[in-house]
Amino acid sequence: MGEMATLSKLGDVRIIWNPDIPAEVAAAKKSFDDLTKKGHLAFAVRRTGDKGDQIREFDPDAEKIILAPPMRGG
Repeated sequence: MGEMATLSKLGDVRIIWNPDIPAEVAAAKKSFDDLTKKGHLAFAVRRTGDKGDQIREFDPDAEKIILAPPMRGG
């Protein structure tokens, strides 16, 4: 199972998908693409919990992806 997490106006949002179910992968990829187009940065988290690398494309085999919302100055 894969998991993608981000913060939104609604709070902590998590999307979970099974890489063996194409419809779930497609829905997670669409969410990833929508958020990255809005400026979110995506990071893959390693199984050990260590800080991951920034990713620019959805990886359906990732165990966990964290999307950080864009920073706003003021």
